[in-house]
Amino acid sequence: MKVNIPGIETEKIKCIIFDFGGVIMDVDADKTIAEFEKLGIKGVSEEDVIADNGSAFLDIELGLISPTQFIEKIRIRYPSSKDIPEEDIWRAWNALLQPYEEDRINILKRIRESFDIYLLSNTNLPHREKFRDMYSERFGGAIDDLFIRCFYSDEMHLRKPDADIYLEVARQIGVQPDEILFIDDKKVNIDAAMNCGWQAYRLTNGERITDIFIG
Repeated sequence: MKVNIPGIETEKIKCIIFDFGGVIMDVDADKTIAEFEKLGIKGVSEEDVIADNGSAFLDIELGLISPTQFIEKIRIRYPSSKDIPEEDIWRAWNALLQPYEEDRINILKRIRESFDIYLLSNTNLPHREKFRDMYSERFGGAIDDLFIRCFYSDEMHLRKPDADIYLEVARQIGVQPDEILFIDDKKVNIDAAMNCGWQAYRLTNGERITDIFIG
């Protein structure tokens, strides 16, 4: 398996780190917003869902609050959610997670035959439990087992694009920054990784990991 990305110093690469949402699995924040609205919970924005507006959404992504505390904060911020069953709120929260594409999973299995591969994701426990279940139901086994290690923001109490998460991941893996190739779909995350010395590539315009690896 070879990396087919112009400008990447492939001879230096010792490991490849993949983002999850938008890279391994597609995510659609609009679906979560729509499901909240169906429940009568209005005013949730895309920036809320991707934790750019702080509050409970950011806190759960950083592992600063438990799922129970997240629900409590949602009920305070959106009073219309007061009498909505908790399971309905979780269903709406997880609606952004889209079905896995088998060809992406297959190419990850092939890439790991040539490179050490890792996962680095801004996520939270309810989403992680759901996408793990979705993988197990579709393919059997555990998605975490595709990677040498998975780095999750809520477990590390750090998140992209903060420099500390890139520095800590490189330290724990034990490689030099320029020996890492990082794949993400957000410019801000790619820019931050490159500022920390990582080689990095952003997937854009519908590009998939199946387009940038050959062999």
